[in-house]
Amino acid sequence: MSHRSTPKSSPVPALMFAVSVVGSNGLALSPILSDVAHSFSTSPLTISTAISAYGAATAASAFFLAARIDRIGIRRSLLGAMAALIAALILSACAPHWIVLTLAQGLAGAAAGVILPAAYGSASLIAAPGQEARTLGRVIAGWSVSLVAGVPLSALISDAVGWRATYGALALCALIAVLGLRKLPERRAANPQPLRLSRLLAPLSYRDVPALLLGCLAFSSAFYGVYAFLADHVRTLLALSAGKVGFIAFAYGAGFLLAGLLGAPLVERLGPRRALPLALGVIALVYLGLLPAAHALAAVLGIAVVWGAASQLSLNLLVLLLSRARPEERGAVLGLNTCTTYLGASLGTAIAGTLYTHAGFEALGLCAAALLAAAALGLQWRLNGARKAAARATA
Repeated sequence: MSHRSTPKSSPVPALMFAVSVVGSNGLALSPILSDVAHSFSTSPLTISTAISAYGAATAASAFFLAARIDRIGIRRSLLGAMAALIAALILSACAPHWIVLTLAQGLAGAAAGVILPAAYGSASLIAAPGQEARTLGRVIAGWSVSLVAGVPLSALISDAVGWRATYGALALCALIAVLGLRKLPERRAANPQPLRLSRLLAPLSYRDVPALLLGCLAFSSAFYGVYAFLADHVRTLLALSAGKVGFIAFAYGAGFLLAGLLGAPLVERLGPRRALPLALGVIALVYLGLLPAAHALAAVLGIAVVWGAASQLSLNLLVLLLSRARPEERGAVLGLNTCTTYLGASLGTAIAGTLYTHAGFEALGLCAAALLAAAALGLQWRLNGARKAAARATA
């Protein structure tokens, strides 16, 4: 049964808050990686398996579970996934061993793979007619909140009370979000189509989608790989606390937010097909710039602002181009996008951990830059060069 409702007290802030909690949990471990490793008497590489588990579980959940949201009911799915997230955060806070922390973050990832698409779908459900894009934009802004406030505050809490308190605070925030999410209207598909693997994979045959998904995989693998170990690298070089390196996430989030506010004119002037390869190329330069900049926190913060701005443009352009690939099947296409993003998070962190441990951050930065440069060149050819060649051939 599908219907639209306009509650007296809008649940949009609760949806935004839920997204920010998911984002904060997904990014909170990097600044406190050394602290968590020390408490378990192990290495940062070992603890980074929790980040990989989170990414892998989110990817699997987005692929296999998110497609069932309309069958179960969007409100029921969201509340159930939030309950699972709260349990995962409490388990993370109480974990007696790093393996338990890894399992807890895997459960958090499974919950995130349902929460994100359910939150985005709820935004369209509660929006006033003609206001769907604006309402969705407010919900997605939860990512900026997590970057600008959630991750830095989590690092400061870790410094002041201990890293376990970080997950306790996030569990409390998730519980507060649930109180607002109870006001959401329900929506359930009246005659849901049976889910088959071939139907889930069908978007891979659509024009430009494979190339864009490969670009997404390169982008997310490089981002999560560099982000996971940048804070530990800077802390080692400069002997900084978790709270201080937490400002790297703040600077990244500031750039992310700034590009969201001011980037539209640039994209409109260049066009999304030309702007995407350029944005990815800028990120490749950022990864190169981080190598010498890591010796001074101010330099890292300045580059992080550029990193956040270019990342925001890249993410938006990838989603925009994917959503245009087959508008009538936008949900299936974007579901694969979410799956690809978190598959990159898992693979990127795992590979980056090995590089960082055995070859150092310099090798990691060079590999990330090369990956993004290859993605930029490949998408430039696929989105622009190949089309021009085809146009000349038919002229």
